Amino acid sequence: MFQGSRSRRIAVVAVCGAAALGASQVTARAAGPYGGTAQNGFTTPVALGSSGGLGEPTIIHDSANRLFVTAPQGIGNVNTGGGSPLFTSTNGGATWGAPVRSQECTGLSGGDTDLAVDGSDNVFQTDLWLGGSCLSVSTDHGGSFTAGNPLGTHPAGFDDRPWLAYNKISNQIYAIWDGGSSINYSYTASGQPPQAVQMVGPGVVVPESAINTSGTPDSVRECVCPPGGIAADNTTGAHSGRVYVSYSYQHGTAISYGDLTGTCPACTVTSWTGPVAIPGSDTGTGSVSAFEDEWNFDPIKVDGNGTLYVMWAHAYNFNTTAGTGGVQMFYSYSTTGGTTWHGPIKLSTLTGTTTFPTMDVVAPGVLDAAWYGDPSSTTTDPNTVPTTDTWNVYYTRVTGADTDTPTISPEIAVSGMHTGCIQTGGNGANECTDRSLLDFFTLTDDTCGNPNVIYTGGDVTNGVQLYFTKLTVTQCSAVTAETPWAPLLLLPGSGIAVFALRRRSRRRATALAG
Repeated sequence: MFQGSRSRRIAVVAVCGAAALGASQVTARAAGPYGGTAQNGFTTPVALGSSGGLGEPTIIHDSANRLFVTAPQGIGNVNTGGGSPLFTSTNGGATWGAPVRSQECTGLSGGDTDLAVDGSDNVFQTDLWLGGSCLSVSTDHGGSFTAGNPLGTHPAGFDDRPWLAYNKISNQIYAIWDGGSSINYSYTASGQPPQAVQMVGPGVVVPESAINTSGTPDSVRECVCPPGGIAADNTTGAHSGRVYVSYSYQHGTAISYGDLTGTCPACTVTSWTGPVAIPGSDTGTGSVSAFEDEWNFDPIKVDGNGTLYVMWAHAYNFNTTAGTGGVQMFYSYSTTGGTTWHGPIKLSTLTGTTTFPTMDVVAPGVLDAAWYGDPSSTTTDPNTVPTTDTWNVYYTRVTGADTDTPTISPEIAVSGMHTGCIQTGGNGANECTDRSLLDFFTLTDDTCGNPNVIYTGGDVTNGVQLYFTKLTVTQCSAVTAETPWAPLLLLPGSGIAVFALRRRSRRRATALAG
């Protein structure tokens, strides 16, 4: 990935997911008891078996509250067992099954991963490799991968950080990723069930520029780095079927959005509006670098009323590192389909510096948000905190989230899950050498409104492993056994994938004279 700033010509080479790790970090290891201690009603952290060495996990659930987790296992996968692991729990996360791997992705996988569930509870996994992103589908609730498409979401030579979202209105899976000169998108073919994994595209969401000058128009994103997230409006409201993409931007945080055209089910997004900058997301500093708001992604969600939410982490007094004030969490919301905004509203109201935002919708106007926080360092970049500092998982439920006076009460969900600095991207000499947590963690709210959190516990010295914890707000009924759906016809993707070496992290490091 290459990035440029308005004030200086900068090029940054960056590495995403497990691709950034050295061989010693990619290798799975026996993890010690470094998952931390649960607090404030969260369950004792459960270590996922066979997850040693994994980071940046994704968690989702289906309509029966089965939980699914994936994490990249290491780029250049030669594991004959298949692609990156998919872990499944049918008892609310109390226990987890052995990892299942897609045979379709054997040898073509191991980098960035993401998950989505369609309207029939089929589970989709995208699994990055050096020439594209393999796409696989499980029609038996994570028991196996029925088939897939090794060229997947994008048969392209440059790619980074794919994200998936299910559009219920068009019955399509949408994918976005960084394509080197733009954020790109593709979608499952119109008229075909999503299980077909035949992707149409790629198309352009927003162009990007690697080397920028003061004359670069605001229609071009001044950062060749991954998008922040993707969401679809699955309501029947004014913006039904609209697809939203979030990303860091030279003026803070921004979105683009696309509306369905044509008559459904043969409808799809064909054009995009944006960048639409979220006012105040640069916290009034006149941001000139997308890296101020990239710590590391920008979660985006739509609630049952069609209200749009975006969460991000902002670095105060940013140059190549966060300055006084450290990194803090914010969100904004829009009731007009992303055209006008309320906020920003600060979430991290406790002391300390933070990183890695994650968010999900509980109900209309109610959000759950979480992040990693170091309470000891109020003025420090996460890359430069002292080696003795300990990090916690912080959580808050936001009620009245669609008003200008929400209720926010951050608390510790898990204490002591990491020690020392956290690498959040390439900031040269100041970059933390511990990248064992990779770039994010996630939470998902089940159908009963309970937050389920998957995170990486440990550090580069003691090893890392995936851990699960949850807060039970409402009791959910147990998952009932049912007959899996019969496999449907799967149409392979077409196209020639160009092999390209890709490296990424976040993204700030080497300044070039310009």
